[in-house]
Amino acid sequence: MGTPVLAPAPGVVSVATMVAGRPVLTIDHGGGWRSSLEPVSATVPVGTAVTAGQQVGVLTAHPGHCAPVSCVHWGVREGDAYRDPLALLGLLHVRLYPPP
Repeated sequence: MGTPVLAPAPGVVSVATMVAGRPVLTIDHGGGWRSSLEPVSATVPVGTAVTAGQQVGVLTAHPGHCAPVSCVHWGVREGDAYRDPLALLGLLHVRLYPPP
């Protein structure tokens, strides 16, 4: 709780509000791409242009599947389609088993 949360990519903060009892921050990256972070309390106002790695909020306490600690949920959308954030970072390598 209180850990700084950084923008994953440059963009403009488009949402900073409560959704289903949790603080949510959304960054519009342009071209239909958006990142949503929760439970994150914004430290910059809506309409602020941010750079990749810039602090945009702080992690807040919220009971959930990470209990007894809090964790950040990062969702990415391209238009109406959800994308895997780890794949965008190049951290996910899909492997089919058994290998051919």
